[in-house]
Amino acid sequence: MRPKTAHRNDYVPLKYARTMLRVAEAQGYDPSTLLRSLNLPQNPLDPNADPESPIDARYYTLIYSRVMWLLQDESFGLNLQRPTPTGTFRMMCMCIIHCTTLENALHRAAEFMAFCRNITGLSPVSTRPIKRTGNGRATYTFNTTYLLEDAPSLDNDTVVHCMAIWRRLCSWLIGRHIQLHEVRLKGPEPSDASYFEQILGCDIYYEQLENAFVLPEHYLDCPLVHTEDSLREFLRDAPYYLMVSTDDEDTSLIAQMKRIVGNDLSRDFPSVVAMAEQLNMSVRTLRRRLKEYDTTYQEFKDNLRKEHAIRWLNQPELKINAVSALLGFDEPSAFHRSFKKWTGMTPGEYRASRKKQMSRKETE
Repeated sequence: MRPKTAHRNDYVPLKYARTMLRVAEAQGYDPSTLLRSLNLPQNPLDPNADPESPIDARYYTLIYSRVMWLLQDESFGLNLQRPTPTGTFRMMCMCIIHCTTLENALHRAAEFMAFCRNITGLSPVSTRPIKRTGNGRATYTFNTTYLLEDAPSLDNDTVVHCMAIWRRLCSWLIGRHIQLHEVRLKGPEPSDASYFEQILGCDIYYEQLENAFVLPEHYLDCPLVHTEDSLREFLRDAPYYLMVSTDDEDTSLIAQMKRIVGNDLSRDFPSVVAMAEQLNMSVRTLRRRLKEYDTTYQEFKDNLRKEHAIRWLNQPELKINAVSALLGFDEPSAFHRSFKKWTGMTPGEYRASRKKQMSRKETE
């Protein structure tokens, strides 16, 4: 039987959009005026709307981006003691994207954030936040994160959400969901700790000496699976993926394989042996698991190329030969044959049909 996906990642609860609008309102901006400037087809402020009802994640991202632009603060709405200058997160990601392993990336990120703290007059912090404890575990200490100032007045809620953001970023970098062993918080235990446990999915210890999470050591040795191109796409939707995406996100085999391949299909696909190694399983196990999805490794590669081909063909500024090159085809004729096999149309015919569809929608 075909496994079910965990959930759709293109919708978020309306309440998250309302939260961002409240952040803007608290800083003196009129949320109604802000929404009118965005010209969204859906009004998150509708008093009759259910806060849990779905809203397109693109609308949330537009609202978030506008609010952060107005506030000139990139701290993800966490109401920190000092605004984070717009562009800081992007520059940090650009500094780490070419690192070889997650451990290398985390150390370089720490150096970047220590530099940012130094030039803004904050107290210096260690640039070596990772400690391997020798029992298959490693500790990441959160006194280096640029989102935090490591001040006693920061409440558990802010620290936990910062940890969730950081864990999601690390998971994206290596294309694998990172399951934590435990989390340590300096603050006192709240009356209801279930919310924090739901966010982080592990045991939480309070009144500790540091804010830190403990993760399996092997994640540190995982290679980064993304490129600057996939990073740009990630940053475009970063508010959604980092703040809203829940930790029961799609961890299916196919989703993990897509994250390992990334968005740069101009390079050779990993061999089935290399893919199995990335997934920490044997080739035989990988083939057996793919059979459960009624597919093969070759079909997975073809389907992924088809998905990307359709997405790029929907961008009219890209010539068809450019799409062919982006997909890793040596000859445009090979791309034409493959696309017709996948869809029953040539790339040119597909573009013409899409153009007709868009024209019809505009006249309706």
